[in-house]
Amino acid sequence: MSLLGAILTDTNRADQALPLLEHAAKHELLARHNLGIAYYALGRLEAAAACFETTLRAKPDWVEARNNLGNTLLDLGFARQAVDVLRECLHRPGLTPAIFSNLLLSMQYLPEVTRDELASLHRQYGEAMAAAHLPLPAVTARAHCPLRVGFVSGDLRHHPVGLLLEGLMPALRARRWWLSAYSSRHGLPGDPIPARLHAQVDQWVDISNLDDATAARRVREDRIDVLFDLSGHTGFNRLGVFALKPAPTQISWLGYGDSTGLATIDAVIGDDVSTPTGVDREYVETLLRLPLPRLPLSATSDAPAVADPPHIINSTFTFGCFNTIAKLNPQVIRTWARILAITPDSRLLMKSRQLDHAVVRKAITDAFAEHGISTNRLILEGYTRRSEYFSAFQRVDVTLDPFPFNGGMTTLDSLWMGVPVLSLVGKGMWARQGAMILGALGLNDWLVADSDSYVSKAVSTRQSTAELVNLRFDLRRRLGEADFADPKTFADAFCTAAEGLHRRLHAITE
Repeated sequence: MSLLGAILTDTNRADQALPLLEHAAKHELLARHNLGIAYYALGRLEAAAACFETTLRAKPDWVEARNNLGNTLLDLGFARQAVDVLRECLHRPGLTPAIFSNLLLSMQYLPEVTRDELASLHRQYGEAMAAAHLPLPAVTARAHCPLRVGFVSGDLRHHPVGLLLEGLMPALRARRWWLSAYSSRHGLPGDPIPARLHAQVDQWVDISNLDDATAARRVREDRIDVLFDLSGHTGFNRLGVFALKPAPTQISWLGYGDSTGLATIDAVIGDDVSTPTGVDREYVETLLRLPLPRLPLSATSDAPAVADPPHIINSTFTFGCFNTIAKLNPQVIRTWARILAITPDSRLLMKSRQLDHAVVRKAITDAFAEHGISTNRLILEGYTRRSEYFSAFQRVDVTLDPFPFNGGMTTLDSLWMGVPVLSLVGKGMWARQGAMILGALGLNDWLVADSDSYVSKAVSTRQSTAELVNLRFDLRRRLGEADFADPKTFADAFCTAAEGLHRRLHAITE
């Protein structure tokens, strides 16, 4: 029953697996673990976490169960607990590259983790991968264009990576690049993004069921010149493929905000703001800086029109945050609680899929209650369809950016809906996304250096409502006219940088 339940879960029939696994879990530890995986597949994260915790109490060295618990905790938004669980895997037998990646990603959310600590762990990961992956024999780089380019990602779907990439693809084709997509994860039923991306590339290859060696051989057979990693250490990454060096030039971009740790990846794409001079030592790879923000923006056609700010309609000033709850560490909550305390007529709207879970809503309300903020000051909303997500910005006056892990896609969405974003500038690529985007729009007065300045700026916006109205109806124009929002302008800078790197690495003359 346990094995049949596992097979059903693996073949996307977790609902059919539950009766079998719930019965078998009363008698077998493996079934209890498999039941957690089925619960996770069905989005019942609290039940999944309970199964994995039970498993670990009986078998503390089971790193697969530990990894699954860590992932579940992070998905619920409990980043610090996830790191505590996953860090233990470093000292137990059975550590895998995927588990190491999950730890590195989880640590990005914590303000107490230093850049030096992250750099050291990324290098440790890279050294372990190098020891376990012997690169394929080197090939001579082709000396003629157009380039054959591959994108490897588990997020070629309804995800920030897929959404940002979609609008850029035609401009890349206009540069005469031959494009291949190597997808390591299927989109969910009803997701239109994979089909739309599929139509924009010359070749689509599903590598989700291929091992690293087989996937690398496929890339080599496709004679790819430049291979892009779009995942880094996020879910369904295929860094093992990149460790085998199937392409002459390999670049990491878009999906991750740090070094991969792999010496076989030649460069990470950044820009002068998110990767300023002096941070190169934190990266194993070369930093390839674009002259504009590293995120390409495409106009959002399914967003409603910008509306009057809510404080004009109902006299209640509403701050908002639509980021994943994992970014809301104690420093963020303490800072936001100070803002709410100083502006007693305001409230905070938070919208995130994690807020569909009762345990997460309670954790958030309890955390604010510790700072004297009552539940009636908080509006907590879970997952909705994309159109309703955009409409929710119409109920927000000012968006509060979490730190040190700033918003990216949510910041762009907020600005597109006319809602200004207040951001604290930190260290690291993800901690400077707000500075990258807002600075490019001439909104440097919405950037602050510390939590005290953050509170002061937020409070002052509450007192400058006329200026907010004017800015609200100007932001979409500003964003639409930005250089990184024009696919051709972005593609010219992006392709020039990648082509230049490829030529330099392989001494190819134009």
